[in-house]
Amino acid sequence: MSRVPFDPATDYYQILGVPPGADSEEIQSAYRRLAKEYHPDLHADSALAAERMSRVNVAKSVLLDRDTRATYDQLRAARRRHSVAQVAAEPAPTVRYAPQQVGARPRYRVVSQRATRSAARGTWDRQTGILFLVAVPLMTVLVMYVLQAFQLSTQPPKVPPTDLTLSPSGNRPTTRGAAEAAFIMVHAQPPSRDLAVRTNNFILQRSDSSPESELLKADGLRLLRATRSSDTAEWQAAVDDMCHLAARC
Repeated sequence: MSRVPFDPATDYYQILGVPPGADSEEIQSAYRRLAKEYHPDLHADSALAAERMSRVNVAKSVLLDRDTRATYDQLRAARRRHSVAQVAAEPAPTVRYAPQQVGARPRYRVVSQRATRSAARGTWDRQTGILFLVAVPLMTVLVMYVLQAFQLSTQPPKVPPTDLTLSPSGNRPTTRGAAEAAFIMVHAQPPSRDLAVRTNNFILQRSDSSPESELLKADGLRLLRATRSSDTAEWQAAVDDMCHLAARC
């Protein structure tokens, strides 16, 4: 079951500039190219660039998730078949000519073909029934995905524990306590720029001049780099280092 919400009316292949049969490598390559062009870091004051980057992120997420892409392709094909059937069902008007009269200008009259229209209506009804049988299960699945995404979005984010190990002065947590809190924030979470920024800010607020603190700050920067380059391996490596600094691994 796919987990990425999407709009079936949006052509995500067109947004990324790839054909419908593109594989994961082509999609990643197109995403990296567009990210360099519209990334907010390169256009800090451009709302248009931010909006385009958001659409590119959604398109990449939908097309790289195998289950979501399969559902999206089915809905996309159904919508295209529906559009083609609707155009084909429209009867073409017939132009008939009035009898030729001497000294008179020819007149034209548009006459609708009732028989053709009735036949087209019968064909349309059959096509509508087939599309209905295909679209209802797909729309049910889509509603389930949207509800699941809404439930996930309403869950409160993980926050660091309040009982962190404090330094002897009792004013700020030790590096181990800060590492444990940062690890809890990112543990078992997918790479996210929002989460990386919050975790890095948390680390900077609780850093000191110790070597362990410098390692922790380096891990915070690695999280940011991982989200910019969509590098899942680097993200996981930074999380594992925090786990070691927190003495939880």
